[in-house]
Amino acid sequence: MILQRLACVIVLGISLPATADIYTYHDADGQLYFTDKRMDDSYKLISIYRPKLTQQSTAGYNFEKYQRNKTKFLPHIRYAAIQNQLDYRLLQAIIDTESAFNPQAYSKAGAIGLMQLMPQTAKQLQVQNSWNPIQNIQGGAKYFRQLLNTFEQNIELSLAAYNAGPNAVKRAGNSIPNYPETKRYVKKVMQTYRKLKTSS
Repeated sequence: MILQRLACVIVLGISLPATADIYTYHDADGQLYFTDKRMDDSYKLISIYRPKLTQQSTAGYNFEKYQRNKTKFLPHIRYAAIQNQLDYRLLQAIIDTESAFNPQAYSKAGAIGLMQLMPQTAKQLQVQNSWNPIQNIQGGAKYFRQLLNTFEQNIELSLAAYNAGPNAVKRAGNSIPNYPETKRYVKKVMQTYRKLKTSS
């Protein structure tokens, strides 16, 4: 959905939504637009939104770092995926949604790093240092494999459990809990995962 022309944003002070990634594009007349929907490669991402992260954790983190980290951590994502019999593109989608590939991401709930590991979960996974991006990826991949095994290889239920906890999924009768954040999370990861599969 087109949000506003740049002139309207500046003159009228209309704010862009705080609940989505923001893209820009130019139309045939050279007009600059903002949108929360990316239609093709001509759309440029200018703002990364991740609802679980604090302002402090994303301060100074920009699109250039996001792109650089996507490439930097890909070999480690592939390795962790092989170790845990996962599609590396699914791990990419989880990391993208959890932290936007920011190894310094820290949520209000205390989740740490690329895969936003909670301290207790990291301890159970024997992750010594959640701030270490390699350990974080390995721990998160191992945890997601455990969730897939628990929920009979159902990716969406496992994603819901990753976000809300496995007990919440079980209490919902082995379905996605009726939590708006969890529903958005599962949808976002699956959309990203499908895009990655299509583009690779």
